[in-house]
Amino acid sequence: MNEELKITALNVKDLLSQDRYRIPIYQRNYDWGEKEAVQLIADIADYASNLNKKSLSYYIGSLVVFERLDEKKDKYYETIDGQQRLTTLTILACALKNWETELDKELVSWLTSINLSYDHRSDADESLSAILNDKVDVIDCLPNMKEVYRVLKKNLQSVISEKGLQIDDFVKYLFEHVIIQRIPVPRDTQLNHYFEIMNSRGEQLEKHEVLKASLMDCLDVPCHPLFNEIWEACSDMESYVQMGFDVKTRDLIFGEKWDEIPSTTFDRLLNRYGYLKKENVKKEDDKEENVIRRSIAELIDDAQRNIHYRNPSQSDVSDSADDRFSSIVNFPNFLLHVLKIFVVKEFGIHSSITKDVMLDDKRLIEFFTDTLKKVSDKEGFVKKFIMELLRIRVLFDKYVIKRQIHNGKERWSLKKPKQYGPVNKRKFNYVAAFNTDNSDEEDNGLNRDIRMLEAMFHISAPTMIYKYWLNAILYYVSKEKMDANEFRKSLFSLAQAYMLDRYLTNEPVDFFRIIYENDFRAINDVENAEWSNINQGCRVENFVFNFYDYIVWHEDSQLPRGKKYDSFEFTYRTSVEHFYPQTPMEGYPALTQETGLNDFGNLCLISRGMNSKFSNNMPMAKVANFGKEKDLDLSIKLQEMIEFAREKDTWSTNEIGEFSKYSRKRIEDALN
Repeated sequence: MNEELKITALNVKDLLSQDRYRIPIYQRNYDWGEKEAVQLIADIADYASNLNKKSLSYYIGSLVVFERLDEKKDKYYETIDGQQRLTTLTILACALKNWETELDKELVSWLTSINLSYDHRSDADESLSAILNDKVDVIDCLPNMKEVYRVLKKNLQSVISEKGLQIDDFVKYLFEHVIIQRIPVPRDTQLNHYFEIMNSRGEQLEKHEVLKASLMDCLDVPCHPLFNEIWEACSDMESYVQMGFDVKTRDLIFGEKWDEIPSTTFDRLLNRYGYLKKENVKKEDDKEENVIRRSIAELIDDAQRNIHYRNPSQSDVSDSADDRFSSIVNFPNFLLHVLKIFVVKEFGIHSSITKDVMLDDKRLIEFFTDTLKKVSDKEGFVKKFIMELLRIRVLFDKYVIKRQIHNGKERWSLKKPKQYGPVNKRKFNYVAAFNTDNSDEEDNGLNRDIRMLEAMFHISAPTMIYKYWLNAILYYVSKEKMDANEFRKSLFSLAQAYMLDRYLTNEPVDFFRIIYENDFRAINDVENAEWSNINQGCRVENFVFNFYDYIVWHEDSQLPRGKKYDSFEFTYRTSVEHFYPQTPMEGYPALTQETGLNDFGNLCLISRGMNSKFSNNMPMAKVANFGKEKDLDLSIKLQEMIEFAREKDTWSTNEIGEFSKYSRKRIEDALN
């Protein structure tokens, strides 16, 4: 290979300390957020903690570059593909350089400047400089970069602790053994054309497709069509699973109302399925006798003469419902939720098989392969699993929130499918999943309450590998007879356990232990809670803020009239900010830890879009700017803080202390 086209394997330290990289203007802006950033560090920590099981290095992907010379004839690399990863690794290195707790500073002493810049985007360069110098609260940074920097600093310790790592172990592995492949393109490449091709390239075979083939190998060939049809229907996470089958198969699996939970075995279903398909083939053969065959030329001639053909009968085809919903998880992640629940039921909570299965879809094939190795009856295991997959998918569709687009607006939805219409023209409708008054209205009492609880959990953990709450819900609905009131109580009990056993303690309880061993109940109590954990500034967990919003909303929702927060919805508010700023404007005093700067009463959760608007304005300026804008999507806690500051006509140490006591008391009452 030509020397200039040599592919170079670089560890992260070499990547960020050697050569220069520039993001061209035709590239989109940096757009990673909390989900992608947490996934990145989780993947790295996972490999760092499994060195005995894996190869030493973690290959994080490629960086496609084009070598150029600047005006001084110095070489730099124009980054064609990989800028999101490169920028995030740069921000991560800066977060480690500015690490506030124990860390061998020699491990990051080499990072004295940033070798990444953006063409004609000085705001991006200034943001990276502010991040390097830990000045994101002084300098107005790009919201995405600021958010990722804060997310990394807040989440890194908990991520590596879950993997049994020390911070030094993680840093050494990151800088020495995380490898990226730098791939240069030829000098005569038309970069715009190359970039366009790269961003519209065909999809590779996905892991779940490889897994399907592997599982089908455990079955006899006659089983394959049914297995495949169930798998394919379940894999479409953007519509209700019933829509993945033809009408006759729906009747067979889900009953005439299409709402039964499949309870039969694979073999029994296979017998009925095979008979059904034979009948369908016979009917199709009968239809063939009446088929009128026309060549393409004859069809064109008929069209020119305006000859119309009658549409095929729709008596055996259901009108598809609108594709208005989107799933909160992808199919590989859903498969792991089902596998975890399945092995718990098959082998018990304490089995090594059960403990080895996690929710990291990066290791999807590995988890299934390792599980199958420990199973003697692989055929029986696969048959049971595919039926459990179908069953839990039906439960997921009925009892787990989705994102709905309705009248051009997005919102959370908690609906189940309902079949209606005459037998020969049955259709779907969607009605409230829960309501004790038999109402189909989704916003009525209990249905909305459960929807709000699920949304609270979801937006607090946008990264799929940390959706333990979803695993808890699926486990609950797969084993309990559904009662809406009991389900709501269990969800709130789970939220209390999160608060007491995860965020108000210095010895967090494992999520799976909360779910499978502790039955959603907290083992710690309010009297022994570590309340200092909510007075940690930007390091306070998002869940704490969302839990507070829920309990205030729920109390408000019980009022017979005059509800203040009736229109409130949980959205992706991911940035913890200080109401009284860390770096106040000139002429105003700076608060400290002792004077309430990082107290819960001075903290609020805002959306990424509000980040730059919020900035370092003083509290009363924020009251003036945000308190009168009715369309702003503010958290309930922030709304309360604005009202409190307006009432007091000031906001400083005394007001922070008073509001901190008030908000803590509400949390205590909800946890008792």
